[in-house]
Amino acid sequence: MGLGSMQPDEALAIARLRQWAVDRMALRSARTVDYRREGWQQRNDRRFDARLVRVLDFDRALSTLDGEEQAALILTHRDHEAIDAVARALACSARKVSYTLIAARRKLAAELDRLNLL
Repeated sequence: MGLGSMQPDEALAIARLRQWAVDRMALRSARTVDYRREGWQQRNDRRFDARLVRVLDFDRALSTLDGEEQAALILTHRDHEAIDAVARALACSARKVSYTLIAARRKLAAELDRLNLL
């Protein structure tokens, strides 16, 4: 599925989803702080707090979607699964997954915009 069929706010929502995935993985693996000493650098603890806040805010926005929409978005855009594989995982047709993805992207973009996260 190409970006040609997406609206700009939907593309931004997908970018936020991918950023959420990277931030979430960094928090889970405790890679939020770089402890290497390469000369003196002023520490900016707010940068690490911002990652946690971004993850929590996106989780809140994602939780407004129903489970099938969440799964379709995450499997397609975070895990880069094909539509057919997502359809098998959700036990539905590929056509339904396509429609679900469009609706989920629009809902997510609207919610992120409402929360001023887009």
